[in-house]
Amino acid sequence: MKVLIVEDSMFVQKMMSKLIGDHIPNCEIRTATNGEEGYRLYQDFKPDLITTDLLMPGLNGQDMLRLIREKDQNVRIIILSADIQKATREEVEELGITGFLNKPLTAEKANTLLQMIQVAHDAE
Repeated sequence: MKVLIVEDSMFVQKMMSKLIGDHIPNCEIRTATNGEEGYRLYQDFKPDLITTDLLMPGLNGQDMLRLIREKDQNVRIIILSADIQKATREEVEELGITGFLNKPLTAEKANTLLQMIQVAHDAE
């Protein structure tokens, strides 16, 4: 399974990479620090699942999601963001996300994230 983590916080990138790597066997993980880099990696890496923040400098997560959905309706995308506005959440849900988790990533939310990734992994 290939996972792309798009997150401007290096701390969150490392934490999520370790969390996923420790719990999902044979998982290949790449990281990007903004939407532009995330979209380029999406095209080159062809991940099975993307986790992304919404609030990032440059191309934000919503705009990256729109670009990806223009080309691919099947890649699973999990939003992990501090932006909890109802309108924002509804907008990304209309674009066909797999799940939405609010930051900060607590132990309970980490378990939920891993469950979502495992379901995607098992569906391959």
